[in-house]
Amino acid sequence: MRTAGSTTGLSRADRATREEILYYCRESVRTGLNFNTQGNISVRLPGAHDGADAIVITPSDVRYDAMSGDDMVVVGLDGTVLEGDLLPSTELPVHLEHYRRRPDVQAIVHTESTFVNVLGALGRRIDPVLLNMVLYAKGPVEVMPFEFSTNADFGRRSAELMGDDVDAVVWGNHGLLAVGTSLKLAFKVAVAVEENAEVLLRASAAGTPKVLVYADIDVPEGARLP
Repeated sequence: MRTAGSTTGLSRADRATREEILYYCRESVRTGLNFNTQGNISVRLPGAHDGADAIVITPSDVRYDAMSGDDMVVVGLDGTVLEGDLLPSTELPVHLEHYRRRPDVQAIVHTESTFVNVLGALGRRIDPVLLNMVLYAKGPVEVMPFEFSTNADFGRRSAELMGDDVDAVVWGNHGLLAVGTSLKLAFKVAVAVEENAEVLLRASAAGTPKVLVYADIDVPEGARLP
């Protein structure tokens, strides 16, 4: 039986939010950022109904092609499961720590894409060499040393390494965590960092790539991001 306030009745997470998460889960597979049950996505639900902050997050161990909007799990920022029949992602504590540190973050996308993982396995910071990367991630993406990513201590270190000005961090030998002021933007960060990681790797093999600096990019007033 579903918990009180589930999608069979009044839910903290509306249908559109659940379906948006499902869409980007499937997009992550289609674009090669994830496969099978890799990765996870969450969205912040500020002041939902009862005035308490909560998030909605993908369930644990469910293939994206078999997932539905009703499978998403609503969790309070204290970690209490508020709605859902399934277990939340095992990396829930990490998502919560990033939301606690960054009030501006409204969505989180964790991916396990190939070229990010190549550089992560090398322990090599991903410097921006493409415009999209510097515009969306806003700076170089640091690499955390490998450790299991299912606890709050890991989450705090991840959030600290990302900091307040950059919108992604690499987990060594594991993948990328990207954040944004919307799910659409968080996903664009993940895409941009993966594309940049591939170009950086190939350019470094051919020579010394030019690294871009966010503060030096003069974006025309009123210009829209790509």
